[in-house]
Amino acid sequence: MDSSNFPLVSIGMPVFNEERFLRQSLESLVQQDYPNIELLISDNASTDNTAEICQEYSQKYDWITFNSLKNNLGPANNFNAVKDATTGKYFMWAAGHDLWSTNYISSCVNLLESHPNAVITYGSSQWIDEHNKPFGREFGWVDTRGMDVIARYFTIFWGNMHPILGVIRKDIIDQYTLNNIVGMDLVILSHLILKGDFIHATETSWSRREFRMESSHSDKIKRYQDKDYGLATSLLDKFFPLARLPLALSKTVIQSKHQLSVQILIILLLIPSFPVRYISGKRNKN
Repeated sequence: MDSSNFPLVSIGMPVFNEERFLRQSLESLVQQDYPNIELLISDNASTDNTAEICQEYSQKYDWITFNSLKNNLGPANNFNAVKDATTGKYFMWAAGHDLWSTNYISSCVNLLESHPNAVITYGSSQWIDEHNKPFGREFGWVDTRGMDVIARYFTIFWGNMHPILGVIRKDIIDQYTLNNIVGMDLVILSHLILKGDFIHATETSWSRREFRMESSHSDKIKRYQDKDYGLATSLLDKFFPLARLPLALSKTVIQSKHQLSVQILIILLLIPSFPVRYISGKRNKN
């Protein structure tokens, strides 16, 4: 199979202390049936054996590149690093503990190639535990084709964040930079949905691993506040980790090229929706 006939897909894997499941995740990517892939792994100064595992795979496969950072730059900077250093037509972030069906990338690319108005495609997802066993929570997703921009925006706002790990048009995602704030995945998805459709690739799937065993919403917030995680760096962030999110979401709307009337309507709807979403998410986690 001539890989030059297939658009290059860049995979960026930002990792930090992922030794426990990293080999499984890398093997899952190695087994993809799509023939034209580059993988860049960026280790955010891990203190376990993550770097050794990454080095092993980069030596074994010439399409895998490994970069080891001397200092922990925080998750957003590491996510930006792998995005900015890759060159494919399409891009996908990959977590160092998840698993993908062998046709994940090929299915997503086929949809992007056949739907020029789409900016991102993603498969169905399920949660798995540390032993690779599903624990009853599966997630499909809403396909936004046929919706107007306001309906698309609030589909993203009320949905889960799983599409952030889908396959994205590289020229679109390159227009944005992730910031170290809680909810940055929602901010990036909000940027993307204002550019075009999200398409659900129903014939493929991926498994998102839940291994932290956070029992409550407060446990999740404590992880964000951890100095190694790097999302809550200021005094405001430590006490009110979601304080900057409403402003960041509003900026995505203001920076879009949609009509002013559309921007105003979305922001007016966001004002009452944000506290409801926060309470809903907190209740769901608890």
